[in-house]
Amino acid sequence: MADQEVIKHTKKIYKIWNSKDNTIWHKLKEFLVEIFIIVFAVSISIWLHNWSEHKHEQELVKTFLIGLKKDLQSDINGVKEAQIFYKNANTNYTFLSKLDKEQEPNSDSLKEASLFIGNSSFLRPHKSRFTGFSSAGKIMTIEKDELVQAILEYYQGTLAALSTSEEAWLNIHKGLYQFLISQGIDSKQPKEVYQVLSNIQGKAYTKRLIPWPQLLERYQNAINDANSIIAMINKLYPEEK
Repeated sequence: MADQEVIKHTKKIYKIWNSKDNTIWHKLKEFLVEIFIIVFAVSISIWLHNWSEHKHEQELVKTFLIGLKKDLQSDINGVKEAQIFYKNANTNYTFLSKLDKEQEPNSDSLKEASLFIGNSSFLRPHKSRFTGFSSAGKIMTIEKDELVQAILEYYQGTLAALSTSEEAWLNIHKGLYQFLISQGIDSKQPKEVYQVLSNIQGKAYTKRLIPWPQLLERYQNAINDANSIIAMINKLYPEEK
């Protein structure tokens, strides 16, 4: 519609300027009026186009953020499961680290701790939605800067730091497992585990597998940061809670 108006008024300008019936001042006046109309029409057209683009852009942002809430809640649930695992790891590896060749341990506790050696845990964060939105260059279309910063910090900072701590623990766990295998020990045989883990090398592994404060802190940081982002999204879209 705006294009048609521009064409119409451009033709009118041409007609006015080439008319021999009016004075130069009348032509100039009519010319300026038509120019104003053209500029106004073009401006309105640009504004409407930008408004439509912005509206569509923010609809995509809303869809992304509402979906992101689900991803973050899944991450929180995963972290809570990992926290339970590491609480058990603390109990079992503390017990194993205190094995003494001179004193027979409680058989039930030894059996439980020995079987626990076969377990491991790590967070599998839901990153695909964030990765797709970010790689498409759309992350900055979120208009709340604080929310953008929180999301980037969570995925590029908090989760990265947590993954580093998890990998460190898992590498030690893998070392313990390989150590037992090299000794021909099956973790399902508590007495054999006791004989190997009560020596110096075995104790070194089990002590290092007692979850360290930094690992536990980074799990809690992930929960705190995810909850903070969810709260900001809920504030933006209270009707979607």
